[in-house]
Amino acid sequence: MLTACVLATGVARAQAAREVRGTVARATGKGVRPLAGAWITLHRVGTDHAGPMDSVRSDGAGRYAFHYRATGDTAALYFVSIRFAGLAYFTAPLTGRVVTGADAGLVVYDTTSAPVPIRVRGRHVVVMAPDSGRTRRVVEAFELSNDSTVTRVSGARARPTFEALLPDGARATRAGEGDLPAEAVTFAEGRARVFAPLAPGVKRFSFVYRVKASAAPLLLPSLAGTSVLEVLVEDERGTATGGGLRETEPASLEGRRFRRFLAQDAPAAAVLSVTAPTLLTTSSLNFRIALIVVAVGAVLLLGLAAGLTRRGPARERAIRAQRDDPESLERELAALETAFAALDAPTPDEKADHYERRARLKARLTAALARREGLV
Repeated sequence: MLTACVLATGVARAQAAREVRGTVARATGKGVRPLAGAWITLHRVGTDHAGPMDSVRSDGAGRYAFHYRATGDTAALYFVSIRFAGLAYFTAPLTGRVVTGADAGLVVYDTTSAPVPIRVRGRHVVVMAPDSGRTRRVVEAFELSNDSTVTRVSGARARPTFEALLPDGARATRAGEGDLPAEAVTFAEGRARVFAPLAPGVKRFSFVYRVKASAAPLLLPSLAGTSVLEVLVEDERGTATGGGLRETEPASLEGRRFRRFLAQDAPAAAVLSVTAPTLLTTSSLNFRIALIVVAVGAVLLLGLAAGLTRRGPARERAIRAQRDDPESLERELAALETAFAALDAPTPDEKADHYERRARLKARLTAALARREGLV
């Protein structure tokens, strides 16, 4: 009886009335102005159901409000969106009972395919210890800043909104966590190219690859100057030079140490040289997962809503949509869990790969549900 009461109380709280009150504004060269008469939509995305819940028009002062209830899947995301100039803009997930102020604010921008400058405010490179396959995983994370008042779009496949160079021998490349959707990133001809729209402000972007573990220097080229350059090397004998890098206090995480190198205002076309001669065979699971999260600076939950609507090239989206139907992803996720459960003593590498693949599959499943309901 007591258990039933507790469960009923939990359900009642989960279904408690919620409210979001915010404003929508349009940024121009003359400042930010309220956007009147714009359609604002409240969305819900969960594994049990996904779709729009309600829509209203903003008033003369750009204000809007929704009253709703959170039901069903307790992990479901609720957020507010507006479509302007062909692009969708979202709030962060609505987590409180009443959300107001900046958390409910929406700012929209005009778009351009002109070469609006994109500054690299930060570039962070994490060179990990070798795994059992004698390869090293490298994470590169960027903070990209659009300091204009317009959103830069690719316009054509040959014109990415941002690109970075890959080192020779990079393999198993993939997009990492951040503010940009993985389907808007391509890897070809030694470059990582971004085709996602870049709105004014700072966006986080990252990618991961593997290189052979050897004593030879890893050469990392640059295309653009960087306000802050950071290189972390998981090797007591590791070094990093180029771009004005200087060694600073070593960093420590989960009892493991890695050398840290920093530079301010690193020039364009700088080539970084990283030497990590020590060959290790294992690495801590918690260390590797935490290191990726710290390096990229992304929170998966907050990145989901933004990642659902930022657009890549039409062909990339079509290919991804064919592959990412919800039923297939659910089966793939179940198969992944079954295969992992069958391992008697998974190694740290197997655990790390499993948790990373599971997180990516869950994010893709949420996005697929949103696509099926017409949210993107």
